[in-house]
Amino acid sequence: MSHQLEELGYKKKKCVTCGNDFWSINDRHTCGDAPCDKYEFIGNPATKKKYDLYQIQKTFQEFFQKNEHTPIKRYPVLAKRWRDDVFLVGASIYNFQPWVSSGMVEPPANPLVVAQPSIRLNDVDNVGRTGRHMTCFTMGGHHAFNTPDNQVYWEDETVKYCHDFIKHVGINPDEITFIESWWEGGGNAGPCYEICVRGVELATLVFIQYRTLPGGKKEEIPLKIVDTGYGLERFAWISQGTPTAYDASFGPIIDQLKDLASVDVDKQILAENAQVAGMMDIETFADLRSLRKQVANRLGLSVEELEKSAEPMEAVYVVADHTRCLAFMLADGVIPSNVKEGYLARLVLRRTIRFMQELNMRESLSDIMNIQADFLSSHYPEIRKHQDHIHNIISLEEKRYTKTASKGKNLVKKSIKHLKKENKDEIPLEMLIKLYDSQGIPPETIKEIAESMDFSVSVPDNFYTLVANEHEEEVPEETVRVELNYPPTRLLFYDEFDKTSFQAKFLGLYENNIILDQTIFYPEGGGQPSDTGFIEIEGEKIRVKHAQKLDEVVLHQISPEDIPSLDKLTGKEIKGGINWERRMALARNHTATHLIVAAARKVLGDHIWQAGAQKGVKRSRIDLSHYKRITTDEVNQIEKLANQYVMLNSQVNISWMNRTAAEKKYGFILYQGGVVPGSSIRVIDIPGVDVQACAGTHMNQTGDIGIIKINKTERVQDGVERVDFSAGEAAVESMQQNDYYLRSSAEVFKVNLDQLPKTCDRFFTEWKAFKNEINRLKQEMAALKMENILGKAEKLGMFQVLKYQLEADLPEMQKMALDLTREEGNFDVVFLGNMDGKIVGSASKKAQESGVKINEIIKEAATLLGGGGGGRPNLAQGAGPKTDKMNEALDSAFESLENKI
Repeated sequence: MSHQLEELGYKKKKCVTCGNDFWSINDRHTCGDAPCDKYEFIGNPATKKKYDLYQIQKTFQEFFQKNEHTPIKRYPVLAKRWRDDVFLVGASIYNFQPWVSSGMVEPPANPLVVAQPSIRLNDVDNVGRTGRHMTCFTMGGHHAFNTPDNQVYWEDETVKYCHDFIKHVGINPDEITFIESWWEGGGNAGPCYEICVRGVELATLVFIQYRTLPGGKKEEIPLKIVDTGYGLERFAWISQGTPTAYDASFGPIIDQLKDLASVDVDKQILAENAQVAGMMDIETFADLRSLRKQVANRLGLSVEELEKSAEPMEAVYVVADHTRCLAFMLADGVIPSNVKEGYLARLVLRRTIRFMQELNMRESLSDIMNIQADFLSSHYPEIRKHQDHIHNIISLEEKRYTKTASKGKNLVKKSIKHLKKENKDEIPLEMLIKLYDSQGIPPETIKEIAESMDFSVSVPDNFYTLVANEHEEEVPEETVRVELNYPPTRLLFYDEFDKTSFQAKFLGLYENNIILDQTIFYPEGGGQPSDTGFIEIEGEKIRVKHAQKLDEVVLHQISPEDIPSLDKLTGKEIKGGINWERRMALARNHTATHLIVAAARKVLGDHIWQAGAQKGVKRSRIDLSHYKRITTDEVNQIEKLANQYVMLNSQVNISWMNRTAAEKKYGFILYQGGVVPGSSIRVIDIPGVDVQACAGTHMNQTGDIGIIKINKTERVQDGVERVDFSAGEAAVESMQQNDYYLRSSAEVFKVNLDQLPKTCDRFFTEWKAFKNEINRLKQEMAALKMENILGKAEKLGMFQVLKYQLEADLPEMQKMALDLTREEGNFDVVFLGNMDGKIVGSASKKAQESGVKINEIIKEAATLLGGGGGGRPNLAQGAGPKTDKMNEALDSAFESLENKI
């Protein structure tokens, strides 16, 4: 480890409590981290100057800027903008994975410093309880990227920077400990130091120098990265000596929430509790009550006294922390939903509502979010910019939560009844998670319902941590790796878009795919289908059905029967050509996709991001992240604006750019279409309208698209709206088709087109009135039929039985049979049949308890009708084409009943 520590006066020791090796200047026996050391700074700040969170952020960045680090702006907390393996940024190093950390592209600066809002939900159940855990925290990171040709700095300099910064903010170096440890994550690994002061970890210094291989082996990598993480909220905390990091980081929010919730805090108990809160870690110890007891014993209180004093304040801390987390999530484009990052946002949101309910707060979550946004906006103006959008989402999600909770109660009751039938005495954890995952029912609600039904349920104290851990990372699709021993195919269509034919050298075959040294065939990718066309071999044209790229090699798929002899072709020049009309149609649709997304962002808001796309020749679709249904008026606005972009006839500028340079110039809007691999990316820039990294084919001018017509929109999943559209000639055909439907409908009603809406409305209103009148008359007729058959009962043992044929449809017979066999009805068993070959049977509760299985009786009787039947124990139905056999079927049912009683 570092020689710098010795030069600074640190000596290596072993912690007598945990056994870890650590370095310190003074003579101590414990490592300085909780629970080996309790929080010794509460009420006794470690610095003379008190820093709030914004001041410590500024101090951190200025210190490293003076030490030749370039400050960079924070990245969005939504990591899927540039990587496909995780959803949210959990540390500042996430900003540089995988493109910079793999050595593929240069970092935005080297060395650099950033204050990065980060989100971790892997210990969400600790929030509010330990005083230090947060779902959203600010990680101060100074990073250096070392290559063999450019050694920026490494371990000694990193240790010196850390020591000097901690000293710079006013902490006595005698109180610092450097704990030796090891870090692994994201496929990399390396040694690290955990830096602690007075019982709290303030920073981690990681030296990434290995790649983790399958089986756990390590391989040294050429790019060695200094990856540091300073918990800036904890620096603010230790400088203020407040009971918790929450008070230090967002004290004004805490104060307002305490007033709104009328929480009266015993400050002495709160401070004493905080002193030993380091022992509380629900991720490690799932029994919260056991932990409470430990703390209560230390404080000389009963567990009930401690809970009464601590829990309301802990709930306030949770609400303050979670709303801060939501502000960053929603401002950076996360849409609450049931999947991916949206699932995590909804988890935090609904957990916040639950704690607000525990505090009996009258305010809505939207009200609290406004308070949080006002506090954050002074330092993060982007949150103020998106405040209306945040308000709209929160308001809608609150309504959904209320509706879900109401609907969920019946489902929980049914689940408990089912468990009782199976002789279970407790709701299993798997069911708790499933009810939350699929229905959004929180475990606390399930527990309340279960207790009202005298049924046991045990909710683990780390429930939300368990759930969040299942959803924090993208699950990659399993792919079979195929190695092709061919050079990369030169893609001619980028430089010569208008070219319809080409010559290339035949390199070989892979299964039923031809491989060439160059091609004008666009291979399927980015939601754009491939070109089709032909390859000409020795005067014979062979149809190319599909093209795809495997690594850097383009495969031209042909029919197996067209595979030529390899001996004749390898190394020879051959000709090829594409279906130009198809290419143009796809290019129009692809460029139109960019315009629709740009228009949607203008109309609906810049939270709109592409969630998927599929271009076609006649129709294409684009999936957009949006929190509610797109209205007809909004569709019209988007369509109109997209066509205005067409009419501008703007130049579609296409260029290849270094990834880092492109991100600096345009930002992460580049990845509207998804993650684009490579150190060099193809940028499609329509000035003043849209810019994206995109590998697809495009028109040279927006005017070349023609017309854009939005055909329809639909919700494809929670938080995702699909826009179906056509472009160019296909758009004209779509409009003509719509005109045909309108004219045909107008002809049916014998009216002009402008009178069609009013006429449809009138006919629909009249139809509803007639339908209601018909239903009323049916009910009257049913009543008359019931009166007519009430005297038709036959005595069969202990049962009153009805066997009757009448004029009625199946639903009518089912209703009559059920009514007649209810407890207040006149019959125990009813058999009804009609002239259409439909037969119905119903059994009263008394008959069922006596062993009558009406479904079996009806199934048997229906065979006489040439058909079949079945149903439930109280109601069954059957049917068959032999309508003349109905009386025989009814008699058979009666006889079957007689034989079984």
